[in-house]
Amino acid sequence: MGCDAIWHQKWTANLLEGNTKAFHEYIDVFMKIFLDDFTVFNHLSTHLEKLKKCFLKCREFGINLNPNKCAFMVFLGTILGFIISKEGKVMDPQKVEASVNMPVPTTP
Repeated sequence: MGCDAIWHQKWTANLLEGNTKAFHEYIDVFMKIFLDDFTVFNHLSTHLEKLKKCFLKCREFGINLNPNKCAFMVFLGTILGFIISKEGKVMDPQKVEASVNMPVPTTP
C-alpha cells in the first residue's frame, strides 16, 4: 500500500467521521450522505427549512460547499447510480449495462 493510499484512507475516514458528527441527527430523517456528497430530501412545503438546518450545520462545522456542484429543487435526477424521482428510486440502466458489460478481470 503506497503513501497515497494511506493518505486517502485517513482522509476518507476523517471525512466520514466529520460528516457523521455534523449531520448525525439528520441522517436518514431528511438527509443522505456519501463521502463528501449529501442529499436533502423532504416535502416541498418544508424543504427550505431542512436546507437551512443543513447550511447552518455546514457553517458550524466549517464545511464548505462548491456552488458549481450544488443542485436545488431537483425533482428528477441521477444520484450514486440511481434515478431519483417523487415516485421513488430505480437503478440507472446505463450503470447496470456498464456493470454487466465490464470485462472479466484477468489478474488476481
